[in-house]
This record gives sequence, C-alpha cells and structure tokens, in this order.
Amino acid sequence: MKPLEYKEIMPRVAIEKLKLISTDNLLDLVGKNPDAIRCALLETSYRNNILRIPPDEFDSISMEEALFESYAQTLNKIVKYSGGDVKNVLLAIGGKFVISNVKTLLRAAKTEMDIDEAIRHIIPIGSLNKDQYRNILSSSSSVESAVELLATSDLDPAIREVIVQNKVNEKSLLLLELALDRAAYTKISDSIEKLKGLDNLIAKNVLGIEADAINLKVIFRYKMQNFPKDQAKKYFMPSFVFNDEVFENALELPDIKSIAEYMLEVSERTNNPFYRDMFAHISKQCKSSLSQIENILERTSLETSLNIMKKYLKYYNIGYVLAFLNLKWFEIRNLRCLIIGSERRIAAELIQRSLVLQHDS
Repeated sequence: MKPLEYKEIMPRVAIEKLKLISTDNLLDLVGKNPDAIRCALLETSYRNNILRIPPDEFDSISMEEALFESYAQTLNKIVKYSGGDVKNVLLAIGGKFVISNVKTLLRAAKTEMDIDEAIRHIIPIGSLNKDQYRNILSSSSSVESAVELLATSDLDPAIREVIVQNKVNEKSLLLLELALDRAAYTKISDSIEKLKGLDNLIAKNVLGIEADAINLKVIFRYKMQNFPKDQAKKYFMPSFVFNDEVFENALELPDIKSIAEYMLEVSERTNNPFYRDMFAHISKQCKSSLSQIENILERTSLETSLNIMKKYLKYYNIGYVLAFLNLKWFEIRNLRCLIIGSERRIAAELIQRSLVLQHDS
C-alpha cells in the first residue's frame, strides 16, 4: 500500500497499541486470585467485554470468551479500515482463527464436551457465528458426523475441501488439524506474495517465522511422539526461509538437540538473528518438555514482532499492523494462562514460566 492508503488504518492501530498491557502489569497478576485479575482487567481495553459477563457466570471460561471477543473486535476494526492487498492478508490471517474454531468444535465432539463450554472457546471471526457452531455441535453424535456437517456449512470452500479430503476418526484428529493449518498458512503465504516492496519483506519476516514454528512443532512431535515421517512431510507449512529439503533432513536426525544444531547451522546462512537465537536457545534447552520448547518458538515470534514494530515505526507499512496483531494475541494468550492458572491454583512460578514474554523480562 502507498502511504496515502495507510492514513485510515495506521492511526487506529497506533491507538490500539497504546492499550496493550505492559509486561510489568502482566507479571503483577501472577498468583493473584480470579477476582483480582478481573478487577485489573476492568482498567484495561477489555473492560466492556468483561462487564458483559453475568455475575453468576463469572469463571475462567467466560473470561476467556471475553478476551476472544475483544481480539475479534480489534481485528475486524483493522480489516474495516484497510484495503487492497493488505486487506487480503488480514482476511487470510483471520482464516487462522476460523481453523482454530473448527478444531475446537471437532475436539469438543470427540471428548463430548459440554456444548455451552465448547462454544465459549469459539473466536467470533469468519462466516460462521457461534449459533451456527452450536447447531453443528448439538446435531453431531460423533466426530464423523461433525465433519459431515462442517463440510456442508457456510465455511470457506477451501476449508470445506480440506475437511472432505482428509479422513478423520475418533482416535486422532491430528492429521486433519495439520491439514487445516496448512490450508490456512498457504492462503496467508499466497496473499503475502501479492504484496510489493517493503510490505512483502516485512510480512514474510513476521508471519514466516510463525509458520516455521509450526513446522518445527511437527518435527519435534515426530521425534517425541512417534509421529509418522511420511505424514509429517506432507503437512509442512509454506516457509519463506527454508525449503522442504531442510525440514526433511531435520526429520532424519536422531534427537531435538541435533535438529536444533542442524537448523542453527542452516540459519547462519539466512542472516536472520531471530532464527539463530531461537535454535541456539532450543539447543541449550533440548531436554526440556515439548511445551517448554514450543514456548521458545512462540517467544521468538513475539520478539520478531517487537523488533519489527520498533524498526519500522516511522514508516507506513504492513509491519506495524501485523506486529500489533501478534502482540495483541500474545497478550490474550498470557492473560488466559494467568486466569486458568489462578482458578486452578497453580504455583505462581509455573504460571510465570508458561507466559510468553520478552527475553529480558
């Protein structure tokens, strides 16, 4: 987009950026009880969403629902004031959350989760609203029947096609979930390729590392959970930095440490400090749990967004927009950890360890 075309979107993103909760304020909530967290959130941009929760329904799930509603409102507002190729990228990003909703519904069908509880985890983004998801779930007697109803719903045709083409069973949803993720990131990748100049380069940095983080999760799951190698290859996300051969070579290595060292060696040629730091960190933490390693991947995405926001603050470009959306989502992820940890009375140290914060925090 030309600078003139950013005149509507940039001021609004700048205002929303000012509403983000500081790292210190997030850390102050570690170990606080649910009521204290609720009171703190009433002093933030989430106030109106929190106030809509009836007193007798106040719990961690209803608070999560309020957070999701806030993110959807923010994304929809930014999409409204964008245009052209940038708008297409933002709409493609919205597709990630549609995929998340589909996965939530399928998991709910598999575990026979309470319908009201399941629907509270739906992020109100996309062509289906909560009532439509509710109707699908209430009409489903199994995962297979949920899949059949989704395949004939008002979902994006590309998503419906993935659902139809990938078999699902009651035992495992993983392969279908990976196929859905790949469809979402392929659409994001295609939309980014249509951007020009600096916008194209920045978008690849911000969103590319997010896709590669998913690829690495697939590889690490293959190593730690005996995930089939041929299937792992099939579901790699589109990468802007590495070709398929790099990931396939990583699959052949014996353990996480050797994978991290190999990826670090390859990353040295990309001249990308975030990739280098990420693999160096994973190499040192290779004996940690899968969730801790995935936290490192997510933190790298956060660091990339923060760096992009600082580096390109003075320019009219897509970087500031994409970085803000990532920061907003990480904020919500952290708040969910705080809320759930508080309700379940998890030790403060464990809650803080699960947060995705800057490295120096």
